Amino acid sequence: MSTTTLILIYLVAAFLGSRVPVVRVYLAHVHNLVYLVISVCLEGVRKNKIKLYQDGFGETTGNLTSSFKKALISYAGYTGASLAAIGLFYLVTRGYYHLAIYLVLGICVLALVLWIRNAYGVIWGISLVVLLALPVYFRTDMVLAHLSILLASVLFSQSIVGAIQVCRQSLMTRGNPGRKAALVQTKFVPAVVLGMVLFGQTLYVGYYFVRNF
Repeated sequence: MSTTTLILIYLVAAFLGSRVPVVRVYLAHVHNLVYLVISVCLEGVRKNKIKLYQDGFGETTGNLTSSFKKALISYAGYTGASLAAIGLFYLVTRGYYHLAIYLVLGICVLALVLWIRNAYGVIWGISLVVLLALPVYFRTDMVLAHLSILLASVLFSQSIVGAIQVCRQSLMTRGNPGRKAALVQTKFVPAVVLGMVLFGQTLYVGYYFVRNF
């Protein structure tokens, strides 16, 4: 079976998985991991930590007071996660399955050591490390190939799901408790504008993926 066919199969599986409650949360945190690691690095706040929750939501604990700066950093995080998905697809289509696994594994270990501190986040992070490390340790190339394609598919699909969620939150009133994304908290730029920009950007990433992979 060709790599392109496997990518399509795993993309469908990733989108379907995002509709199953427990699976949805686990997959969402794969995207949150990349997004929040980028965010915490850009915030540059000492003692900044990452928290991952059982509802699939994640956040940093930095005490930035500027909602506009938070929105910009959040936008950079979402953009970085989309680019990371494209990067993983590039690696798997070139046959660099091990490298794709090593990159995600490295990010997860780094996040566990430096930033993730709440109990659920630590348990999730350790489970992902074990899931990725076992096929590497036992050198099961077939499993590594499928797992790397699955990771790329999950990250890409969750980038699209995340953009849709931000768009939905941008249409909510400011007092709505469901309006959690930092990207829609700023008052300098209408939240709906930022939501549509992110969604349009994600669609372009999807178009780039279809044209190139």
